[in-house]
Amino acid sequence: LQTFITKDQLTILTILAISFFSCNSGNDGHASTKTKDTSVVASAPVYDNSLATGHVIDSVICKAQPLQSYALYLPANYSATNKYPVIYFFDPHARGALPLRTYKALAEKYGFILVGSNMSRNGTPGSVTNGWVKALMDDTRMRISIDGKRIYTAGFSGGSRVASSIAIMDGGVTGVICAGAGFPSVGRVQDKFDYFGIVGNRDFNFSEMVQLDEALQQNGFSHQLLTSGGIHDWPSLADMATGLLWLQLSAIKQHLQPPDDSLVKAFKIDMDGRIAAARASGDWINAHDLSEGTVRIFDGLSDVSGYKQNTADIAANKAFKDELELQKQLQNVEMEQQESFRKELAAHDVAWWAKKIADMQHHIKTDKALVSQMDQRLINYIGFLCYMNADHYLQSSEPAAADTYIKIFTLADPKNPDHSYLSAVYCIKKGDKIQAISTLNDAVSLGYSDIVRLTTDPVFNLIRDDAPFKDVVNKVRKNYSSK
Repeated sequence: LQTFITKDQLTILTILAISFFSCNSGNDGHASTKTKDTSVVASAPVYDNSLATGHVIDSVICKAQPLQSYALYLPANYSATNKYPVIYFFDPHARGALPLRTYKALAEKYGFILVGSNMSRNGTPGSVTNGWVKALMDDTRMRISIDGKRIYTAGFSGGSRVASSIAIMDGGVTGVICAGAGFPSVGRVQDKFDYFGIVGNRDFNFSEMVQLDEALQQNGFSHQLLTSGGIHDWPSLADMATGLLWLQLSAIKQHLQPPDDSLVKAFKIDMDGRIAAARASGDWINAHDLSEGTVRIFDGLSDVSGYKQNTADIAANKAFKDELELQKQLQNVEMEQQESFRKELAAHDVAWWAKKIADMQHHIKTDKALVSQMDQRLINYIGFLCYMNADHYLQSSEPAAADTYIKIFTLADPKNPDHSYLSAVYCIKKGDKIQAISTLNDAVSLGYSDIVRLTTDPVFNLIRDDAPFKDVVNKVRKNYSSK
């Protein structure tokens, strides 16, 4: 069997994208370009006062394109007489409301409008996604009072690549928050923009994002990479809060929003805590990067002498130097292993992969921290490959080929509800309705919450009116509402 994986998931693409960096000299990074020009329309905006404030609207229909929609969060004190910064969110599975529900408290705290695409998803051709993004932005600019100088994009995984591609290809975006993935393979960067990356040290795209951050430094971008102990997922509320603070401080430096000492103080407290925790745990690379990044963002806003000294002290530390050298070595090992797994995935049976995963899990318990983290990332990568392959075959004329990948996916990532969902799809494909309900309930117990996918997936049309399926829908809806 062939291993199927879409181009934008390969970590090598970040390196390819970096080779195309060609930023305009003397440009502050926020000149008007194609994306910003889309706000110029034939008639003046007529703001929509019917849109509710203070809670997430799951679906706002685009007036010009009724088949497209987006999720929306307007702060409780929103008024069309004022201008608000906006963040456009892109989820890899078109779950527009998911990040809005997670981060709405930050929107209230800092006065941001949040918009989540219900259309953009992994596997969609770029030309189609571009059309969706344009429709989304056109509709919001006509109906909502947006500050055109403070337009931000954010995304997770494949959605991160969409968020960054908007800034890279069209410009007019002030800043981007990329979580769990870097840049797509695209042409030249039109304008520099603020970049805040967030990635877990067990995320299979960790090395990609580290290399991207290094390239952004070399190319003069305003940037920061925040690492956590997490896996491949949307950032925690605390990590996203750090990102929003950082973007606001950058906006203050660029005179895009008024000075605010409370934001400087809040970011200082946040960074001091993170740096202290990193040092205490012996995570010298993270401590150095946070300290160095604080110098960059505070320059011109606050005294940086203490952070400069802290950065220099860590840089001179032998433990930091040794850790940095090991990380560079492991980056090469990890990329080679990922390539090997892509080639070998279809060559071995479930038993072979079970032993492989068990051996790697044993090493996680005994190896140095950086090596253990790499091993966990590689296990997660195996799960990711299996998810992609299983999903592909379930949509093909060979659904039976998905069975092996689902079983390996379950071994690699047993707490992920997606393997149970895929298993339910496979059961339906082979005519086993009872087992399909059983595995859907397994997905529910693991926290499955993608109510849109469950209720619109045509594969379940055969059981959609059955009481057991309706019961599953209600449970998934509860999981969704609790987020």
